[in-house]
Amino acid sequence: MQKTTPKKIEKGDVYLIENSNAVGYVQSGIRPHVIVTQVTGETVTVAPCTSQKKLYRKYVVEIAPTSDNGLNIISYVLLAQSFAADTSLLQKKIGHLDQDEVVRIQLEYVKYVTD
Repeated sequence: MQKTTPKKIEKGDVYLIENSNAVGYVQSGIRPHVIVTQVTGETVTVAPCTSQKKLYRKYVVEIAPTSDNGLNIISYVLLAQSFAADTSLLQKKIGHLDQDEVVRIQLEYVKYVTD
């Protein structure tokens, strides 16, 4: 088995991930995901983004588009749909959130995992 060079991945990075096997209300298709936590060197916790306003749900953080985060429309990070992902699923880094957004996501994620 050939060893690959690990990607430099940080909390707040925004990557495209394809989730073609999604069922039910889980976000499907190729879409931005925010890195929420680094679990190990090869596994991260990611949360999908959607452009559909779902603020009536718990554990959602609104993110405005910027040139730094790579989003082109207002997006909503769905922390209740976060999951552990192998870093090989991270297709393309499109940006990074600013520190205030990372903090907002971390605070909402703590609520989610402790609720």
